Amino acid sequence: MMGTLVKDATRNVKFVYKYKDHENKDCVASLDIAFPFCYDNDNLEDLCTQLLAQMHPMMRYLDENINLEKELQSFIDEEHQKYLDEYAESLIKQAANEELDLEAIVRNTERLYKEELLQFADRVGPSDEDIFAQSFHRLVHSSSLEDILKRERAYAKVIADLTGRMDEEVETLNNSQQQEMDSQINQLDITTTSDDINNLLAQQYTTQNFVRKRYESELEATMGHQKNEYRNWITGQVSQMFQTSPVATPLGNRSSMFISQQPSMEESFTIHLGSQLKHMHNIRILSANVTELCSPLHAEESLNGLNMALGLYSSSLCGVVVLTPSIQAQANKSIIKNANLSTEFHFDQVDVQMEKIEQKIRALNTNDSGTPSNGSSADVSNGSANGSPIKTHAPKLKTGDFFITRHSNLSQSHVIFHLISDEPINSPSEINSRHAVILGLRNILKTASRHDITTLTIPALLRHEMSEDMTVQWCMRRAELVFKCAKGFMIESASWGGAELSTLQLLLPHDISEELFTTLAGMVPNVFRVANPKILVDSNKE
Repeated sequence: MMGTLVKDATRNVKFVYKYKDHENKDCVASLDIAFPFCYDNDNLEDLCTQLLAQMHPMMRYLDENINLEKELQSFIDEEHQKYLDEYAESLIKQAANEELDLEAIVRNTERLYKEELLQFADRVGPSDEDIFAQSFHRLVHSSSLEDILKRERAYAKVIADLTGRMDEEVETLNNSQQQEMDSQINQLDITTTSDDINNLLAQQYTTQNFVRKRYESELEATMGHQKNEYRNWITGQVSQMFQTSPVATPLGNRSSMFISQQPSMEESFTIHLGSQLKHMHNIRILSANVTELCSPLHAEESLNGLNMALGLYSSSLCGVVVLTPSIQAQANKSIIKNANLSTEFHFDQVDVQMEKIEQKIRALNTNDSGTPSNGSSADVSNGSANGSPIKTHAPKLKTGDFFITRHSNLSQSHVIFHLISDEPINSPSEINSRHAVILGLRNILKTASRHDITTLTIPALLRHEMSEDMTVQWCMRRAELVFKCAKGFMIESASWGGAELSTLQLLLPHDISEELFTTLAGMVPNVFRVANPKILVDSNKE
């Protein structure tokens, strides 16, 4: 029968103290002591007082209490240890006989730790994350904004330099290993054998892996140190702010803040949506590489760092939709590299986020019901039209699903929606408004509306690169479909509640021709209702 952990009942042990009185007669003083004993100076003194009370008053003046206290302490230590040994032995026997409820023991131990130790107690009040978020939001709207950006740039330079050294050393090692391998292959069946080449290959792999692991370990340690130092500095600066009068945020050095960006084809429109109550939105169509919207934040001094810092804890977040294959839950490698060029101070590093997402996907794969998950409360969302059973042997997402990563160190995106799309690169297909990817876009807009993402960039052709098979007619049909669906989703979003999408960016591939870009940009006013300017004329003017 299972039982909980209960200590043996208190037992009494008689302490006998033999001594000679002031007349040199043999005397005895005894006292029953309860075990387990509570070690406390007051308890020990109380026991000594009780024993001295049994002696002649003259013994106190003969300093008998000093020797008594020593013997009493020795007796208590010995008996208490004996009690603990017997108690431990009984526990071992109960565990061997499966007579203990280990879960109850764990719960009881946890309760004792929470009651006794502050670091294990249930926290009352805001968490460390909440305190840091509030501190950063207050500080970024103060005169310390420039100091924040300078410190972040300094931290980013350290990580970028370390990453550059790693890439340079790995590249040098690759070149030397390739030369060594070529030399061995040329001597095959002359002075070397296939086993020699296999051994050399294994040795080269081990060497290269060691170099990478060494740098990755150093990067991880440096990022962790920077994150702790940065957070402590932020909270410390806020504490100092309360002791001084507030100062408005300075404009800073305009020559260093405004850096000309690389030119790209783009065009902007202002539209009104809604049948009765109309809402104004900005539509921007542009041609760029999607990685340019997710470039390292502090690669160069620009206004992006200022905008991203001010918008980080606001209700005006920026999101980007990036297409990814369903082979595995893996983000764009260039985006991951950009995110790892600096420390992520506000969220987990992107590699840690991806590990957590993969764990969630594996957990979802154990559920055969195929119930779509809610993208607003998790990092993985299901956007497919039908909830088909999920196979348990492969952690694979379906077309139209998406997962989310959060960033504070990328140039134009706080949130990246990684939308699963398995459309072949060299054989573009025809899709309709009920296609899983289109429904995935709808779920992304719904998630953005619920989480204060007011600027969203979507791939206008559902492709990030052009191919020879993408004809002008195909591009026009695909763009028209995406434009119309996006318009319908934006109108529908008015009934969802949450933040209103103020800016929708339609991203075209960076290698699109100028003529095709002009053609697709001309379709925007036809699909969306562009707000025409009103010209006021003075009727009294002659």
